[in-house]
Amino acid sequence: MARYRSALIGTLVASMMLLAAPFAVYAQQQQITITLDKQSYSTGDTLKVTGKVPRVITGLDVIIQIMNERNNQAALTQVTPASDGSFSAEFKLGGPFMSNSGTYKVVVTYGDIQSSAEFAFTAQAQPTVREFSVKISGIQEDITLRGTITVGNVQSATLDQDFNSIVLQLSGINTDSKLTITVPSTVIRDEFRAQFMDVDFIAFSEETDAEIQANVTKHTADEATLEIDVPADISTLEIVIAPENIAVVPEFGVIAALILAAGIGTFIVVSRRQMVRIFPQIA
Repeated sequence: MARYRSALIGTLVASMMLLAAPFAVYAQQQQITITLDKQSYSTGDTLKVTGKVPRVITGLDVIIQIMNERNNQAALTQVTPASDGSFSAEFKLGGPFMSNSGTYKVVVTYGDIQSSAEFAFTAQAQPTVREFSVKISGIQEDITLRGTITVGNVQSATLDQDFNSIVLQLSGINTDSKLTITVPSTVIRDEFRAQFMDVDFIAFSEETDAEIQANVTKHTADEATLEIDVPADISTLEIVIAPENIAVVPEFGVIAALILAAGIGTFIVVSRRQMVRIFPQIA
């Protein structure tokens, strides 16, 4: 009898193991795969996460969280997986919930399935973005340039007729300096203002051989907004308006010269008329 009981128990245990095996395999197959583009990041970096869910459920999004070193949620997004289960997302790292260095986690949830991946994060102080407003000097028109600058100052602005450009005088520029500036259409002459949408902007400085990119983020009939990574240690930045036949407004000196020339011409005409009255022509 004892042998019979032992054999029966052994058979039951073996049967349970056989029944449990498919469930164990199924559980292993129900994992979310996660891949990070790097293993360590710093403030300001972009984290790219890709992965795949085992089975797509119509109408169900993938929830992706970043948990900080205290296991508090620092960022969150949700994406719709592709038909094959793949998904991807990007996070710009930084902000008040990522102010400390440590081991962070990317947690991906899809329905009742969850997986995670760790990464090292180094918190760094970010430069302060400050607004600026400068009036273009040396012209008769009242034109003000506005924008923001990260590290440094915009001291003044003038126009260069020869280069058809806006000249900015800067100070305190280093490798972290970034300039965002809005250029109004009023910087070009009235007769060309309708062509403002056709204008291109080229940034350069005579103090460096490095190429300076002026990325236009907004361009309307009234204004254009440019983003410029300013090279370190320069003090002058020029923004050329092209083509050159779409001319910037004249400098005050040019206007004064034209007025003076017109005044001299009028004086000569008046003087000649007065001389004619005083010394009438002899027949």
